[in-house]
Amino acid sequence: MPSATEQAVDTYIRIASERDPDARARMIEACWALDGRLVAHGGGVLRGRDAMLAMFARVAADPSISRVRVLARDVRGTTFRFRYATDRIDGTSTEGFDAGEVDGAGRISILLAFTGPLVDGAGLER
Repeated sequence: MPSATEQAVDTYIRIASERDPDARARMIEACWALDGRLVAHGGGVLRGRDAMLAMFARVAADPSISRVRVLARDVRGTTFRFRYATDRIDGTSTEGFDAGEVDGAGRISILLAFTGPLVDGAGLER
């Protein structure tokens, strides 16, 4: 049986592909903490379920997005991370990486979201 963290993460991931706004709302309620925060790399913070619903409504309404697919997922205790690709109808893709933590109620309380490729670390060794 999946852990509470696995259930929350898997539900969150499925929201990106859900077109029905009522189903998205139920899924957000099931996996996102009331005061949960999404902190976007480079700035921007979304707080609470209403902000998440609005974000996913924009994703669902974007005609250029054909699908969002998970490339890898790792869950350990109350923490998680996953890589994903957003595929566009023009054949391009944008990769992203999210990591976060689930609270005691089994809902995502913080998500750190990184969009775009990771810059090569060559030359950063000490």
